[in-house]
Amino acid sequence: MKRGFLTTSKAQKQLEKEPVSWQYAQTKTIMSGPLSHGVVQEAGAPKDYRSLERAYHEIDGNTMDYAPDAYIYTTVPPVSMRDTPADVPGGWAECFVSGHVKRMIHSTPGFPRLPLRPTGGKAYRIINAGNKGLGMFATRLIRIGDVIADERPMLVGPVVNPVNTARLSGEMVEKYSTEQLKQIALHEAGKAVKVAFDRLPPEYKKAFMELYNGHKDDGSNEYIGRTRTNGIAINGRLRDENTNGRRGMYTATCNEISRINHSCSPNATFSWHDDTFSVRIHAVRDIPAGTEITMQYCDLLESVAERAKALAPYGITSCNCTPLCSDPAMIKISDERRARFQMPVVLMPPSVKPKADEPKDAWVQPALTRLLELEEEGLQSLDEYRRTLHQLLNIYTYLQDVEKVLMYAQKLRGTLKALGRSKDLDKGYLSMEGIKNSTFWQMADMAKMMPMSMMMTFA
Repeated sequence: MKRGFLTTSKAQKQLEKEPVSWQYAQTKTIMSGPLSHGVVQEAGAPKDYRSLERAYHEIDGNTMDYAPDAYIYTTVPPVSMRDTPADVPGGWAECFVSGHVKRMIHSTPGFPRLPLRPTGGKAYRIINAGNKGLGMFATRLIRIGDVIADERPMLVGPVVNPVNTARLSGEMVEKYSTEQLKQIALHEAGKAVKVAFDRLPPEYKKAFMELYNGHKDDGSNEYIGRTRTNGIAINGRLRDENTNGRRGMYTATCNEISRINHSCSPNATFSWHDDTFSVRIHAVRDIPAGTEITMQYCDLLESVAERAKALAPYGITSCNCTPLCSDPAMIKISDERRARFQMPVVLMPPSVKPKADEPKDAWVQPALTRLLELEEEGLQSLDEYRRTLHQLLNIYTYLQDVEKVLMYAQKLRGTLKALGRSKDLDKGYLSMEGIKNSTFWQMADMAKMMPMSMMMTFA
């Protein structure tokens, strides 16, 4: 018998009488704005609220014939009921997903590939991280671009759970306050996560309940509280049909990767991969042995004050991850820099040759300054860092400076790996012959012959 299968005669009769999945007729979206966090005075669903009774059915894990907006519990990839995590390489996830998303998962080319092995073998351990609880720490030097971990989650479910739009009459919607409607949303979402939790094997249940819960006083039960605290957003194509923003997105709660703490200057980044159905962690710069491995929980280009608001739902009341978040003088400098980083540097080579005592790359200084400031802020995980490296690579190819092209090519190659980009750097940039055959090198040759007609822009 496989997880997700009902094969007994009693089960078959039950399935004939009731639908194998359920969906919601929406009259009003309960959750307008973020769910509550912190201490809520009247936490919990209103006393006179009667939760809708729904039958949740296990289903054939290989069945795909569901309406796009029908939500189902399923195991990914399907495994035997007798299996334990030790029996299944890579493990599995208990999922609460729409019919549309389930079809997308199973139609992914190569699914289900095994998660990747860490580069050079496992190089971390989970230990005490002081007032942050547990954390992930490097046990040896980890190089930029290395795969630190690649883990299938224990649970996968919607960021904005469809249970949050329970079938309420117009009269009931008018009856409750906004906060009460949010409490109903949390109540129903908590029930949904509990169903998925109950499907976990004992090993996963134990690991899940050992995760930190930062939502003990806001109406979240112990299950939704842990997914809200530890869930990692699944970015990419796996989202509900015809949705945008947070609604329609999914979140993954992992055993070990969910232990990684936040930093406003993270040394690692995460990416979701459909083919392995896993969260993958790469180093974005070299991580010495004994260093805590960190990633971002919020938009790193926001100001310190705005980041503090975004971190509050995780139970982070005062972020002191670096002096950039705690020293008033450094906060001012950092906020100004991060605001500038939101606008790319655009450069054009001068139309006249530099003076004899002036370096030929003097006009490149704004991009060099941008790269230096990004590194000082510890923001190698941002796409702006990758963009700036690519910009400098193209500029120095145009300036026909082979030594600097090779230097930036190596840095960019490591960064592309770190950001989980599927395409590697063009290998032509890794040799003198390839560099001289590149487009920008050849354009520089043309500019020497007709300088006034060549107007180049590097963005």
